[in-house]
Amino acid sequence: MCGIAGSAGDDSGVLTSKMLEAIKHRGPDGCGTYSFDDITLGNVLLKITGSRGQPIHNKGALTYNGEIYNFTEIAEKLRMITDSDTEALFNLIESIGVEAAIKELDGDYAFACVSDERLQLARDPAGVKPLYYSSTGALFAFASEKKALSAIGMREIHTLRPGHMLSYSSGKLVKEKVTGFVQGERITDENIASEKLFHTIERAVKKRSYTPSAIAFSGGLDSSLIAALCPEAELYSVGVAGSHDIRQAKKAAQLLGSEDKLHLHELTIEEVESAIPYVIRAVESADPLKVSIAMPLFLASKDAHDNGIRVMLSGQGADELFAGYKRYESMSHDELEDALRCDLDKIAENNLERDDAATMVNAVELRVPYLDREVVELALAIAPELKIHNNQRKYILRLSAGKLLPDELVLKEKRAAQYSSGIYSALEKLAKRSGYRGERFLGRYLEEFELD
Repeated sequence: MCGIAGSAGDDSGVLTSKMLEAIKHRGPDGCGTYSFDDITLGNVLLKITGSRGQPIHNKGALTYNGEIYNFTEIAEKLRMITDSDTEALFNLIESIGVEAAIKELDGDYAFACVSDERLQLARDPAGVKPLYYSSTGALFAFASEKKALSAIGMREIHTLRPGHMLSYSSGKLVKEKVTGFVQGERITDENIASEKLFHTIERAVKKRSYTPSAIAFSGGLDSSLIAALCPEAELYSVGVAGSHDIRQAKKAAQLLGSEDKLHLHELTIEEVESAIPYVIRAVESADPLKVSIAMPLFLASKDAHDNGIRVMLSGQGADELFAGYKRYESMSHDELEDALRCDLDKIAENNLERDDAATMVNAVELRVPYLDREVVELALAIAPELKIHNNQRKYILRLSAGKLLPDELVLKEKRAAQYSSGIYSALEKLAKRSGYRGERFLGRYLEEFELD
């Protein structure tokens, strides 16, 4: 996991270094650049998999952010010995080209590579790892965070869409979709679906497990299942003292027999206030919903970092795959299927980019097992009537989780994170205490921090 940046044009080396300085929090273990004529690639390194520095280069060059979970199989196929997914990815690209290489990857990634004076960017199909770019004609630049592009004066910043590749050469941009999720044969039998789903999630968690690792733990169904499948992980829970999430995390940890793994951070309203500018700076937004959802993850990852942990797992994605939101309840089966696919397509923009920024500001890599390719494609194949059944949301996931979890956790209903943590309410109190009233009072209050 890293931060990447690069540019093509005059002074690309100086500009890339300036971008890396803006995102140095993403990579405390090293910083490097490599230039081809007027193209420079850069990287700040958070060392997790392997010891190879970046950018890596030979005939071409690569800078990469993410995790390739099948890199050992790729290395074996290429008859190479390495402990580095970066090196395996680079050699695969050099061997068969970018587009063909992408089709062989099992992982979460954003990368940029240079060959034959052409710069190519790519992003994983779910959009777990962020990638932004900007072009003025004379200058093209990309980075893991928008703030890096803003640091060199780029104003019109775009997001590379999940599953897409962008090629830049001689001032011309070409974008195309090169990978995505494929829906397999429809599964309507709940016993077959729940059995397959359990083992698929189990594999997804296992491949993302790391020692030491943490789980962003609310005590709900999604994070409890991950905790049960990864019992060696530490559990980090954040909420206002007395909030639903604090109570539920304590109860869930007790039911899982993991009380010794639970790290509770019970916030005072003063701590919430102190964290506001840091969260806004991290996620680059003063939107009240974004701030209130990001704050628990920001603080949980900070606590994990302070305890020497670099990898955190999250239950993100389960609601969009298995119909966890209340708004799905009134939909017909066809409407539900369309809504779920739409929400999956937007999950990077709505959730993943925010969550990545909130954790990587603390140099903690966030891993999301529910967005594993195998899990997603199985979820797409499962009939919508198994996702909401007898008015119960996430029915098939609950059925699968019942193999490990007690009924009290299996049947736990979802609550919106911004409210269950107590943080949204705390922000409203702080805004009113500061004299803000009327329409959009909370937004106006938070915008004051954005200007600081």
